[in-house]
Amino acid sequence: MKSFSFRLPRLGASQLISQWLVAVAIASIISQFDGGWLTAKLALIPSRVWLGEVWRLVTWPFIEAGPMSLILTLIVIWRFGGELAGVWGDNRLQRYATHVIIGAAVVTVLVSSVTGWSRIARVGGLAVVDALVIAWARQFPSRPLNLFYGLLQLSGSRLIMVVFAMPIVFAIYFGPSVMAPELAACAIATWYPQAWLRSR
Repeated sequence: MKSFSFRLPRLGASQLISQWLVAVAIASIISQFDGGWLTAKLALIPSRVWLGEVWRLVTWPFIEAGPMSLILTLIVIWRFGGELAGVWGDNRLQRYATHVIIGAAVVTVLVSSVTGWSRIARVGGLAVVDALVIAWARQFPSRPLNLFYGLLQLSGSRLIMVVFAMPIVFAIYFGPSVMAPELAACAIATWYPQAWLRSR
């Protein structure tokens, strides 16, 4: 198998990644000490979006409710987002992330109006994590990614299938309403127009 050299992105190399990391970290930490005020204002709550609170379509991934999800989200933004920013540039990565985040939120809101899930409240960046890993796999289809301490090595379409399968499994156990944003984000990231994913 062909060997690939890999260098971790340098912190501060991308202004977008630096600001993204800081925003997620600060919002998540504040949300743990403010009695739920920030979460209530930024969460994706479809019923509130229908009442005109459209900022929720963008703000919901910036708060992580638990320490492990916060650490995972920050690592993925830095590692995968940082490498994509180096290839695409900040503008293209920002456009991609915005399309996926808003698209996943809009799909969730529309589905909730049909299914009656309009009172669900979602925060967290797992949709962003999935979207960045899928974009990375599409950008570098031959580059392997080692998982579970090297026990599993995936690349390209196999990595995309595994990332897509995870929210499906969670949806089976916890219900599709819980995983609607992640499922939508995976679908959008997987079928995002290839021409928009090409490097500079």
